[in-house]
Amino acid sequence: MTVSNANYLKQFHDAGQALGAKVINSDFTLEIEGFEQNYLLCKQAPWPELSPSGEIEVPTPLGAAAWEAQQLRVNHQGQVAFMETVAGSIDQMLVDIIAGGGKFNAKVYEGTPQKYLNMKRIVDCFMVMDNPDRDWENRSQVLLFNGTMFYHYFGEKEAGNSSDYR
Repeated sequence: MTVSNANYLKQFHDAGQALGAKVINSDFTLEIEGFEQNYLLCKQAPWPELSPSGEIEVPTPLGAAAWEAQQLRVNHQGQVAFMETVAGSIDQMLVDIIAGGGKFNAKVYEGTPQKYLNMKRIVDCFMVMDNPDRDWENRSQVLLFNGTMFYHYFGEKEAGNSSDYR
């Protein structure tokens, strides 16, 4: 038997609305420095956050224990996916990144580079890409280059140039 009623549920609704509009997961862009023209081809990228690297168990009297936070984690990783073009934009970008030393810096926007709520700068990035599968039967999906991006984030965040990027 449920304990909720319309008035009780309305209290949760009103409290949630008072917290403000929710962020939509798709509202981001990744812009790689030197390859700014490809930002519309990035389908998936990690959103950088700072947090402790983990926990340290500290022994206390009588066999008990307490927790302490480890140093901040600044080395991160996350999945990336790029949509390829007929011109080979992403294939060439990956070759050019390797030819330039294999690392790059980037900006992750909440919004677009033109209108955004905030931007986070990531540095010393590199990507380990999976080999894409080509499939004669797959006529319903663009060619995606997927992989893992390794990067460093030190909390560099810039306020946006827009209060509404939509």
